[in-house]
Amino acid sequence: MSDENSKSSRRNITKVIILVVSLIVIGVSGTYAYFTMSLTGDPSETKATAGVFKVISSLEDVSAINNTRLRLVDAADKETKAEKLTFTVTSLPESNVDARYYIRLKNIELSKNLYSPYLKWEIAKNTGEILASGDFSQAQRDGAAATNEADNVLTNAKDIDLTASTQTTSGKNGLVLTQKTTETLVFRIWLQDDPNTNQIDLTNGSFAGRLFLEAVPISEINP
Repeated sequence: MSDENSKSSRRNITKVIILVVSLIVIGVSGTYAYFTMSLTGDPSETKATAGVFKVISSLEDVSAINNTRLRLVDAADKETKAEKLTFTVTSLPESNVDARYYIRLKNIELSKNLYSPYLKWEIAKNTGEILASGDFSQAQRDGAAATNEADNVLTNAKDIDLTASTQTTSGKNGLVLTQKTTETLVFRIWLQDDPNTNQIDLTNGSFAGRLFLEAVPISEINP
């Protein structure tokens, strides 16, 4: 068999690899009041106003991703063929302050061969606007490698802040949710095909993790 035919054959195997994806979702809602303080008139006088912050997410209710036969996806097809979760984050009507929120992957179990630029993720609005994207080539392993371990050995990876590259108007990381509004978001994860590369080394990889959403109030004191 020629090298070209051999490479083609190996790539066909890759396209039907067994890849365990079990994304367990946990939504974290925040409900509490806090106070901001502003000076008016004589500096010895103060005026206190109460801020109400109530944010919930449908991550508590959406079904987990569970695909044991993940296939390679062309970049152009990610919106229709990538595994995805659609969820909302809502500032309830009682809120009178905006929120800054973060989306994180925690409790990550990742096989050694999937610390890879081909395992990709993105967060987008349902309008199509991409808010953040990345891959797992820069994921940090928690613990040292064992001697002579297999290429697809299962490892634990450190938490990943998926919104670390986003920035609010105040210059802080995170995404902004305006009070009394709802955002519909899509989280996608896929194994991207590279027609110029033999990707057989991705075979029998596995991934599992939990998607978290954490929100904090934006105040005049701490924008």
